[in-house]
Amino acid sequence: MTQAILWYTLLYVSCNEIIFGGGSNFMSQEDIDNLTPTTQKERVAGSKWVLVSESSMVLTIWSCKICMLVIYRRLTQGLKQLKLVNAVGVYVLLGFVAIEIAYFTSCRPFWGYWSVPAIHEQCWSYHNYAIIEGCFNVSADTCLLLVGLPLLFRAQVPVQQKLILLGIFGMGIFVITAAILCKLYGLYPPLISYEYLNWFYREASVSVYVTNLPVIYSLLRDTFPALARWGYITNKSSANRSNGGSRMDVNGGKEYPLKPFNRLGSTVDDKDDEGPTQSQEHIIAYHKRNSPLEIHKAVTFTVQKESSDDEDLEAARAASGDGPSHAWAESGAGMVR
Repeated sequence: MTQAILWYTLLYVSCNEIIFGGGSNFMSQEDIDNLTPTTQKERVAGSKWVLVSESSMVLTIWSCKICMLVIYRRLTQGLKQLKLVNAVGVYVLLGFVAIEIAYFTSCRPFWGYWSVPAIHEQCWSYHNYAIIEGCFNVSADTCLLLVGLPLLFRAQVPVQQKLILLGIFGMGIFVITAAILCKLYGLYPPLISYEYLNWFYREASVSVYVTNLPVIYSLLRDTFPALARWGYITNKSSANRSNGGSRMDVNGGKEYPLKPFNRLGSTVDDKDDEGPTQSQEHIIAYHKRNSPLEIHKAVTFTVQKESSDDEDLEAARAASGDGPSHAWAESGAGMVR
């Protein structure tokens, strides 16, 4: 993304040089008739800045596309959509090659781009180059949106966070609109003017914003943990201490009840023996919502009370038929995370 910022800065400088400078080789017949050596020199410099602006624009936009493809690849690792992302990446690469070929071959010789007056129509209008660049630019952005929207709709995030992501994709739609308007002001004869530079700059600016917003949002979620939990509904359960229940503190003060245990290895409610206890279900449900990785370990422990001398005597009498025998056992089970 660093190189995209550099190209974007160069684009900003070149657009200002064109607008506030002496013009370029985009001239009317009246401008040609009133041409002087001074104005010709200014227009030559302006024509070179137009050439720089076209190149820096392509490099800025395509750097943003590559950054979005890298994000998509990380999101689709191990998914079937990864093949689609790779296909879009190949298309973006081929489009960049085609645009660069058009850039260096539309006006021949190459110095014709800053000839004043222009030696050929292609040297001031960039007509063929603009058509190729516009087709690949708009189609590539459309493909990126079509790949990203299904991932957004399937994301298991609250509605509030999904709306933020939807707003980012809405900015992507604006980028496509700006690209189309830029070509209209540069190719359609009744609209041809320097107004295309404004849409040039708007398209590049919003592209940079869209590319950086996902990374900035992730940084904000790491900095402010409450933002990562925004929109999630957390249910708190409390135990009735009158029934002998205890409480377990899990992650940031969340408390969940633990069911009391009875003797002989069973809980108070024997019908829960076949599945996880209520407290375990709460803990597991909480962590499934808030933790990408969870490891559960079940531990069963048994404590047997050692018999005293009197109890040994009683046990001996019971064995000989003189009295009953007694045994004590306590068991418990716990969930350790």
